[in-house]
Amino acid sequence: MLRVDLPFQPRGWLLKAVAALLSEAFLGFLAIVSVALTLIPMLFAVQAHTGAVIETGQWLIIALFGVDYGLGLTWTSDRRAYLRNGWRLLDLLTIVVPLITLLPQVSPMLRSSPVLRLIRLLRVVTLGVRASGVIVREETRRAVASAAGPAEVSVLRAGKSPEVHPASWDELLRWARSPGEEWYHVSNLSPAQLRQVALALDLKPAYLESQVAAGYPHLEVTSRYATLFVWLPELQSAGTIQRNGLLLLATKQSVFTLAGQPTGLLQAVAGALPDSTAGAPPFSARMTRAFLQAVLNRNEELVGRFEQGLRALEEVPVRESRAQFFEQSFRLKKELAAAQFDLWRLKGILTALTEARVKLPGGVGAAESFHSLAESADFLYETVVNTREGLLSVIDLHLNVVSFEMNRVMRVLAVVSVLGLIPAVIGGLFGMNLAGNPWPFTLPQVAFGVSLAMALCLYLFLVKGWLR
Repeated sequence: MLRVDLPFQPRGWLLKAVAALLSEAFLGFLAIVSVALTLIPMLFAVQAHTGAVIETGQWLIIALFGVDYGLGLTWTSDRRAYLRNGWRLLDLLTIVVPLITLLPQVSPMLRSSPVLRLIRLLRVVTLGVRASGVIVREETRRAVASAAGPAEVSVLRAGKSPEVHPASWDELLRWARSPGEEWYHVSNLSPAQLRQVALALDLKPAYLESQVAAGYPHLEVTSRYATLFVWLPELQSAGTIQRNGLLLLATKQSVFTLAGQPTGLLQAVAGALPDSTAGAPPFSARMTRAFLQAVLNRNEELVGRFEQGLRALEEVPVRESRAQFFEQSFRLKKELAAAQFDLWRLKGILTALTEARVKLPGGVGAAESFHSLAESADFLYETVVNTREGLLSVIDLHLNVVSFEMNRVMRVLAVVSVLGLIPAVIGGLFGMNLAGNPWPFTLPQVAFGVSLAMALCLYLFLVKGWLR
């Protein structure tokens, strides 16, 4: 996987203006122009003056590529990674290949036509790849920039009235080496920070990375840790749904969770926690249950959103199906499929905890506390299944109506084609003018025969019901 550097941070208004000018879109446009300028002398016979203008334009574009490369190398925070980046190596090749032709020792050799054409062909290839990779580079860089940021750490400590407090990265590492009755939550972790946390927790970094990258809800229990991964749906302001992966590590007395993006999970859990009473399950088991309750609450909101979306689609008249209806319905179908799979896995996890087939570390006697959660997960799962079946019925209804209307149009076209075929065939046999021809028919007689044949065919179609 190619690593994309974060956008550099220039200082000064002039450098900022230059950085804004040398955007990926503009450089991609220049790459396409340079490809065209390279191919024109190879495909057309150009005059000396025109060739000089083309050559000047090419060197100007190469100079802009060089400025962009130099500014990026100057402002990057990791020059080694910048130089090893595959896209940056391509940029360097785009700049170096033309510059080689200026070397005194190499220029006489490059004057031969085959070598010169080979150099031009190499320039076309590098510039073409540079232009085609603009979208990939820009989207990847945006994704890296949006995911980048300082790690956010918060802690919830055991007590009669638990509250959430911000914490530092050093506090998290010290706690990880000697955990107590606390719940630490961290988001925006970089790969290096993830490995650092894994080592502090006395875990193999590969194990923690595999748990995060699993991609489906699962629960694994060892003698030291209970590892639980779930998806937390987030309803965005634009109406879209973002699924945020959450990983929970529970020991006999502590809980640690991490998320790829910031969430208000810990605050929501703390606000819904009842005051601890005597005889309550251990801190770890209580927090794990609160964690699962928060995930179910978020899924309940999502399921309610699905039901509202289904009701809105059901109110669309079947004879007014538009592309927007099918776009919304198929997007809802995709989200329902993802939610159905997640709830099915979550329901299995809660059922295993309820039946004590899987026991949390230090969670002796806590199995019955998961019974209500298992019932809620089962209800949400059944609701999602029913909603998906209802959506499929609505989609089938609209598709069938559209197909029926299309069949009606095709029947009308078939009738018109058959009726028009009769005069076309007779006109082709007898010709357009009957005067002076040896046919024993007059034009009125032919017109009468054609009209009669068309009337009989039309009557046959009416009897068959094709025009209803």
